[in-house]
Amino acid sequence: MACALLPVGPATASGSRDAGPVGWAFVNGGTTGGAGAGPESVWTVSTRAELKEALANRGEATAPKVIRVEGDISGHEAGDGTLLGEQDYALAVITGRNIWIDHCTFTDGRYPDRTAPPGFHGERVQRHDGLLDIEDGSDFITVSDSRFTDHDKAVLIGSGDGRGDRDRGHLKVTFVRNLFTDIGQRAPRVRFGQVHVVNNVYRGRGGDTGYALGIGVESAMVSERNVFLYEGPDASSALVVAIYGGTRFRDTGSWLNGRPAGLDAAAAAEAADGFTTDTGWAPADVYPYRSLRSPGAVRWHVLNHSGPRHR
Repeated sequence: MACALLPVGPATASGSRDAGPVGWAFVNGGTTGGAGAGPESVWTVSTRAELKEALANRGEATAPKVIRVEGDISGHEAGDGTLLGEQDYALAVITGRNIWIDHCTFTDGRYPDRTAPPGFHGERVQRHDGLLDIEDGSDFITVSDSRFTDHDKAVLIGSGDGRGDRDRGHLKVTFVRNLFTDIGQRAPRVRFGQVHVVNNVYRGRGGDTGYALGIGVESAMVSERNVFLYEGPDASSALVVAIYGGTRFRDTGSWLNGRPAGLDAAAAAEAADGFTTDTGWAPADVYPYRSLRSPGAVRWHVLNHSGPRHR
């Protein structure tokens, strides 16, 4: 994982140089990016051990702090900095609120899922789980201008169908202007949350993709003007959405290989009785934003501005 984390203030609209987060992280007082942190709470880190130390913040984990990440941080790293084997470490947001994840890259590094050896039934051994998990009542989160690359199960929002006591009414997350490349599934998969997926680019091979958007129990996902670029004869709108007990989903203006994606119809065809495009909420009623309105504009922006080295 590599990130650029900067101190920020509230934002008013989206763009390539946001002064602050667009989306849910703007709500509930906004995300201040460490405003008020003293000199002792400003950290520069380049290893996993240093990142853990910075997050602990000398025993004041909830106090304001600024963490600047230099270079790449490997999750496959021991406390002394030596690289481990194939163990998996996802970035997990647990009970967190008003968090902005911006200009990051999430990848398996030296051990991508596609290189795993085959196991029973010819399927590759699962040695990784998620790249980013958001769970246990976390709220008001934006993931923007980031890259998710070469992984099977990328992003999980909500950790279980039976966790409604923790997650119901929470898990409000926005994904805006991110690049998903060769992701097998969960981009994202959502339970319970109100999730806005806008102006993202998805690209890969149809035969290697399970689905992009997973509609889970009691979720209310709004998809808007995303670009899906899948190669091969398996590329269809049915490849983009998958139903996992959810009944509410709406897409506006997304494209699949240059044509209208037709995601509402694809979701309705897979869903059981009770499916509706009435998600019960609209992003424009909650926070200010402007979406890019053509597939060319979305693709150009995401390819040129996502990831830590494109800020």
